[in-house]
Amino acid sequence: MQNVPRPVAHAVAEAVVEGTLKGRGAPAALERLYGALAAAGRTPETANREDFEAAASSRTSYRTLISALSRFDPTVPLAPARDVTKSWDHWLNSNYGSKPKKPRRSTRIAALPEQWPALWRDALPLLDRVVRRGETAYKPLREKSRASVVAAIGTCETARIWAAAHGIALGETFCPDLAEVFLRYLLVERGISPRSAADYFERVEGYAYRGRLFDRAAAEAFADIRGQLRAEAEDQPEGKRAKVQGFLKAFDLADILHAAARLSEAATSCRGDSAKAERLRRKSVIFGLLVNGSDRQGDLSEFRIGREISRLPDGTWEVKFRQAKTRRKKELGALWPFTARLLDAHVLADRPSWQIKDRMAQLDGMNLLSLGEDGYGTYHPSALLKEEFGISGHLIRTLVTNLIRTEEPDAAWAAQALLGHSNRYSQRAYLTDFRVTASVREWQSTMADLEKKVARATVYDEAS
Repeated sequence: MQNVPRPVAHAVAEAVVEGTLKGRGAPAALERLYGALAAAGRTPETANREDFEAAASSRTSYRTLISALSRFDPTVPLAPARDVTKSWDHWLNSNYGSKPKKPRRSTRIAALPEQWPALWRDALPLLDRVVRRGETAYKPLREKSRASVVAAIGTCETARIWAAAHGIALGETFCPDLAEVFLRYLLVERGISPRSAADYFERVEGYAYRGRLFDRAAAEAFADIRGQLRAEAEDQPEGKRAKVQGFLKAFDLADILHAAARLSEAATSCRGDSAKAERLRRKSVIFGLLVNGSDRQGDLSEFRIGREISRLPDGTWEVKFRQAKTRRKKELGALWPFTARLLDAHVLADRPSWQIKDRMAQLDGMNLLSLGEDGYGTYHPSALLKEEFGISGHLIRTLVTNLIRTEEPDAAWAAQALLGHSNRYSQRAYLTDFRVTASVREWQSTMADLEKKVARATVYDEAS
């Protein structure tokens, strides 16, 4: 072990003498790594992926190297070896852990456009251009909205086929009977909520109006059923409110931040190249950002380092981006120092802090959560949040708004800035709650002043 640092070599030799060095090949693996570092003129703290790859020609020798470093030289960061670990694990699974693939069963419900009646299919191009119907102008739909409309029409066709299988033959035109069949299919066969069923009806109506597929009877039938579904949905307990109340019975926003700190700290006790450490750090960053910025989880999933989220020379982090839903810019200034520390820990992994500048340069343009070119799905933040607290990422926005309204009822503007709402319509429900809270506080203050005046008058009368 000529190139291995003397303290490390001495510790290995002692383990050999004591008989506590399990396995063979640790001295040779360490010598290969330190020899490669010496030849490249790098210190152990700056070891990169190529150094770890060069030091191990097999998965066994690689595991031996990582185990030896963890035991005898924990100052060497193992995070740069994360991709090497993943490569060897993938090799192992592909060669020895693969299972015979089971035939995949499609879970698709909605019929594809090519399966629709020709009359319905002919209206499909109208979703992509401006269409005027009387005084109403229908704008081209964005990708996500378009997909939801296509899915609704496809589900309506599936309902028509389902009815035919039960002896109810319907023509290819939209009619009152189709509206009844569609309702029964959604509520009975699919078991969805009245609120979701109303959304399906609304999308079908919009499509039919674009393509002039409704006559008066069909239009009235679909509108009446949609109205009944909306009324029924309003009579039911609001799902979001119930989930928020359930969360607040056991937790508050501070608990989410405490969890972020705990997860980040727990990652330091894991091996630097492990998937567990990587996941814990990512989870802590998601929790911190959801509370700090109240951003939509879809936007958060797309943050890129040096683009939507950046680290300034003084160590602060800031977020500036255009929201996917509203296309409106959102800038809240510097993130909390607490969140900045979580982000630094996430970016550095187990590397020394003085490498932060180099890491930011290496990760420029990379996805914040994955630290790679490809990110995670839109609902990945919610999946991690539900593991700990049972709520989705979107409900954090409601919790933050409630906190602002309770503490500062006159600061509706702050909630609007945090939520990134683009117009008064989007903010109307929140503004109403703010006004109610402010009015109640003003009433309570007035009653307290009146009570003091009555008390003083009573004392004066008794004294007289």
